[in-house]
Amino acid sequence: MAEVTEPTSTAGILMKQSHGTFRHWSKRHFVLRHGCLHWSHEDMPVDCPGSMENRSFIDFSRTPCDLIVLEGSRLLLQPAHGFRWNSNDRHSSVGTNQPLMLKYEQSRELKEHLREHIAFGRDLRASRKQRDSERSMGLVSVGPDELAEENDKAENPEDPKAGCSTCAVCSLELFPSVEESKDLSAVGVDSGGSEGGISQDSSNESRKGRRLVVKTPCQHYFHRTCLNDWVMKAGTCPACRTKMASQKPPHAKSCESVVSTASSVASTAATDRSVRSLGCLMYRNIAEVRA
Repeated sequence: MAEVTEPTSTAGILMKQSHGTFRHWSKRHFVLRHGCLHWSHEDMPVDCPGSMENRSFIDFSRTPCDLIVLEGSRLLLQPAHGFRWNSNDRHSSVGTNQPLMLKYEQSRELKEHLREHIAFGRDLRASRKQRDSERSMGLVSVGPDELAEENDKAENPEDPKAGCSTCAVCSLELFPSVEESKDLSAVGVDSGGSEGGISQDSSNESRKGRRLVVKTPCQHYFHRTCLNDWVMKAGTCPACRTKMASQKPPHAKSCESVVSTASSVASTAATDRSVRSLGCLMYRNIAEVRA
C-alpha cells in the first residue's frame, strides 16, 4: 500500500438539512477525525467524539463517498455509485443511498477537510481488504531478525540452504539493509511474524511507505506488493507454482455472475423455442393423419 497520512482533525458548526416533506436547516456541531464525520446537537471533544452517546456519524472507510459542491455554500455528501450507507453507521439514512445536504459558512475549508478524510477512509478500506486477502493466502509478515538471517544465508554460497536475495517477481533486492530493518522495527513490524497472518494494524502499515517482505506457506520470500499483484493474476507462488487462495476483485465476481445469468437465460430461451417447435410439428402431424 502507498503511504497514507492521517488528515488533521477538525471541528466546528454546520447546518444540516432534514429529510422528509417539510425540509428545514438545523445547526449541528461536527468533528472530522480519523476518516469519520461526527455530528451532534451538543459540542463534542475533538480528540474523542465517540464518547458522546447522542451523536450521529459516518465512517468513510465503510462507505465510499462522493462530495458535490453546490451553490450557496452547500455541500452534497452521498455514497458512491452502487453503494449504500453502511449499517454500522449511525444516522437516519443508514441502509439507503440518500444524500446528506450540508451548509457551512467556510465551505471551501470544509470541502477540503471532507475530501481528505474521505480519501483517508478509502485507503483504510483498501488496506483492510489487502490484509484479508493476505490472511486467506496464509502469508506471514517477516520481521527484521528473520530478514537478517535470510540475508546472511543468501550471502553464503556454501550454505546448501542458502536463500535468495532478490524478489522473484520484480528481480529487485529482497532484504533491506540493517538501517532499514531498524526503521521497520521502529514502526511496528513484528520481529518474528505471526502464524495467523499479518499482525500489524493498518495505521502502522500505511506509515511504513516501503516494500515489506512476506513469507508464503511454501517458505518463499517476496515483496508484499509484488506477491499480491502476481497472485491476483496467476493464483500461484511465483517460485514453485503452488496454488494460493486469493480473493477475486469485486468486479470479477460481478462479471462472472452476469455471464452465468446470461448463459442461464439463453439456455432457458433455447429450450422454450425447442418445445414450441416440437409442439407445432406434432400438431401438424395429427392434422395430416385426421385429414
